Amino acid sequence: MCEYSKALHILLKSPVTDDIIKFLTDTTLRVVPSSNYPTPPGSPGEKHLTRLPSLMTFITRLVRYTNVYTPTLLTAACYLNKLKRILPRDATGLPSTIHRIFLACLILSAKFHNDSSPLNKHWARYTDGLFTLEDINLMERQLLQLLNWDLRVNTEDLILDLQPLLEPIKQDLARSSDQRKRINMMMSMNRRTCAGTSSIRSNNRFKLYEKQRNVSIASDLSSATLVDSCNDLRRLKDVTNIANNTVANTNYVRTVEKWNDNVNRQSWDLEQIMSQHGF
Repeated sequence: MCEYSKALHILLKSPVTDDIIKFLTDTTLRVVPSSNYPTPPGSPGEKHLTRLPSLMTFITRLVRYTNVYTPTLLTAACYLNKLKRILPRDATGLPSTIHRIFLACLILSAKFHNDSSPLNKHWARYTDGLFTLEDINLMERQLLQLLNWDLRVNTEDLILDLQPLLEPIKQDLARSSDQRKRINMMMSMNRRTCAGTSSIRSNNRFKLYEKQRNVSIASDLSSATLVDSCNDLRRLKDVTNIANNTVANTNYVRTVEKWNDNVNRQSWDLEQIMSQHGF
């Protein structure tokens, strides 16, 4: 019922289409089959039948002349179905009877559901002379009596009587709903795929960061090791220099001591020589 309510809402807001006019024509033709059904006084005689338009042409002209709204036409369809349920099954009429029935239903629908509607004299003019003002007044009173002056129409009545028009709209709504579900499912799948890809990218970025970090640490360690090695080399060089200096100093001291020994030896030898010669 919810789907039909949505479809009805769309239908009531739609413009009058050829499908609606055809639906009204078929609905009217099912009310009273054309036969020798006695028509009310003032109805068009045999001279009018030669220019009697088809029911669809008659309805199309009324719609064009009056600029009637879709809800008014669809409510008239409900009155047609009410009348069909009221009339005897063997009820028949003249070819102009179906025109009268539709026009009477349309007039009552326009007057009951609109704040302003054409006067009966205007409706007579809209028929292009097919019906007089007296005809209009008579068919309006007769229809009110048949409907027992009950012109109320609710949503359930509209849904029940407008099934042929509502079903295609309902199917379109169902297809649209299915398409939205498929689109939402695809979008959800795409979001999950994007989330997985993002996670993989994040992991890859983290691994790249870790790799770069490890390389940096290794580089720092290598640099620190190199610096330590250089420092060790400098310290070794300093130690070597100190050792070399120490050795050099030691050799110098030994040379000086040796020289002193030579000088002392030479001095002692000189003293001996001088002593031997009596100096």
